[in-house]
Amino acid sequence: MFYWAWWIAVTPFVGPFPARISRGRTEREFILGAMIIPSIMCFIWFAFIGGTAIDLELSGGADNAILGVGISDQLYATLSVLLSDGLTWVFPVIVVVLLLTYLLTSADSAVLIINTINAAGDDGPKARAHIIFWGVALALAVGALLVVGGLKAIQTAMVIAALPFSFAMVLIGFALIKAIIKDSRRKAAGVASTVDDEDPLPAE
Repeated sequence: MFYWAWWIAVTPFVGPFPARISRGRTEREFILGAMIIPSIMCFIWFAFIGGTAIDLELSGGADNAILGVGISDQLYATLSVLLSDGLTWVFPVIVVVLLLTYLLTSADSAVLIINTINAAGDDGPKARAHIIFWGVALALAVGALLVVGGLKAIQTAMVIAALPFSFAMVLIGFALIKAIIKDSRRKAAGVASTVDDEDPLPAE
């Protein structure tokens, strides 16, 4: 439930980011590149690592080394069981670097989109001060939650924040269906449904 709430809560700035960098792509290309392929890669990762960890515990090969630790440490425990002593410290370092890269790029995307929304689409030099402000505000908010209640506080905050955005997601779904229907009608009438950057917006 926490992960469902997490994605619902971050929808307002996660959604516009891939939409912004996917300008000019078709809906088929967007769904394939932003939804299907990442989901397949996650499925492969979970199937290999998670399935291996489950098999090690069921067969007794892990000797309760994986289930005996906290959920946040089970990945590292699985790697320590699978790998030799020489590689035990290498792969956890790689995992930490990859996770930090993921978190930093996610935070950067969030700050960029929040700033774009608040600056009414302005991403010029004047917006840099706003980007710094939102970056610092995001870091302070997360830091305060970690200091006050740790990971549990962040999880609780995300679940609470997800509630109002759940209704927004329903409206976004209806808006998407409406936009697809209108684009289909434009295409059937021979009217362009996309606009080049150099061209002015067509009149309604």
